[in-house]
Amino acid sequence: MWIVTNRDPRAFDEPNAVVIERSTDAGLVWGQGIHFCVGAPLARREMRVALEELLSRTARIEIAGAAPRRAVYRGNGLAALLLRIS
Repeated sequence: MWIVTNRDPRAFDEPNAVVIERSTDAGLVWGQGIHFCVGAPLARREMRVALEELLSRTARIEIAGAAPRRAVYRGNGLAALLLRIS
């Protein structure tokens, strides 16, 4: 499971602690080495432009319908989040 990849005590001091300044050079969660996505910089730029354009045309964002549901694995975020954008 990717959720535990950065908790290896052989690679990290205090693997169970949240250390904001910890180097991610040895980590796997964000992709490293041969597993790094060569399209990641383009994807980030596209997302930034899309969000800037959406937010520049948006007056209000609110939850629509049921409360958000968590994904099966908590680290994956939400399974569903319905929004009303106006």
